[in-house]
Amino acid sequence: MTRQPDFSSGPRATPGRLLGRFALAAGGVAVLAAALLWFQARNERQVAERRLAEVGREVALARDHVLALRARARAARAGELAPEDAPPARIVSEIARMLPDDVRLERLVIDYRGGGTLELQVVARDAGAWDRVLQRLESQPRIREAEPGPEARAAEVRSLVRARWATGR
Repeated sequence: MTRQPDFSSGPRATPGRLLGRFALAAGGVAVLAAALLWFQARNERQVAERRLAEVGREVALARDHVLALRARARAARAGELAPEDAPPARIVSEIARMLPDDVRLERLVIDYRGGGTLELQVVARDAGAWDRVLQRLESQPRIREAEPGPEARAAEVRSLVRARWATGR
């Protein structure tokens, strides 16, 4: 077999060149696939970091809640009343609603460490108003152990009442 001259205008493709082009194309596809996988991995890492930060915040909130519950439990065991269970504004508003119109509260002391002990300095216009205050104090579900102190009965009745605030929602 004799070889005939090739008079074509372009070079003839040899199997080595074709294989090289194929390898180059395959390498390009591999580089593109690697870049795509790198971008996906980076995005997944960012999502995981955000989720980890979120879980960290949730754990911190849960830890704070547990610490608050432990503190309230210690306070309850020690006979203390937690201000969260009976905020001063709630105590004052309930006592103010309970007082008759002819009685005024001059001073109120709330002792949370003493188990919610209340000291009320009360001034009533007359003995009838004073008696109504005592009846209302005794009928209040959140006020327990109401003990009137010595009374000064001149034109008006002045007295110090000691009681205990009972928790409840």
